[in-house]
Amino acid sequence: KVFSLFPAKGACGSSTLASSLAQHYKRIGVKKTLLADLDPLTGTLSFLHKLKANYSFLDVLSRISTMDADVWKGIVAQQNGLDILLAPDTVNNGVGELTDATALVTFARTLYEVSVIDAGSVYGEWNITIARNSDQVLLVTTNELPALQAAQRALSYLESQRISSSRVRLIVNRYNKEYGLSREVIETALHCEVFHLVP
Repeated sequence: KVFSLFPAKGACGSSTLASSLAQHYKRIGVKKTLLADLDPLTGTLSFLHKLKANYSFLDVLSRISTMDADVWKGIVAQQNGLDILLAPDTVNNGVGELTDATALVTFARTLYEVSVIDAGSVYGEWNITIARNSDQVLLVTTNELPALQAAQRALSYLESQRISSSRVRLIVNRYNKEYGLSREVIETALHCEVFHLVP
């Protein structure tokens, strides 16, 4: 299975939830689990996990036609039994030209039981190909009004790109009904069921 997590807007906690989800699958006994940071501009998993990005997903893309399990193993970082594919530490030339993550996600499927992808915003071809190649798309928001407005736009964009709503799950992170909108109001406003509340 491939799960991709997209923030409705910055600082919704999407990267933290991606890390937690991958670690959850490892804890419950999934032997082969990948956590992949495919956000070329603002990827933060190396910071969250205190890892140095000697290699990144850009190295995978440059060798994808000859990629095998041995080369892959040399590119990913290992931490507590989890394989982590990092984003580049610096914004390199050509990052803005990334358009298709299909080959990378397809190759990861051959090696792992579960792949959790921490992605950037839903917008753009690169991110849409991640969504298209995922079994479930988790859109992460908070229950504050600006984040929910961004979530509404993101849901509309995913629909316009023919990402089936049956694969999209809305996660409300840092939920506090005293300081934001209630679950019922969110569902009414977004015409979308809240899949999970994270307090």
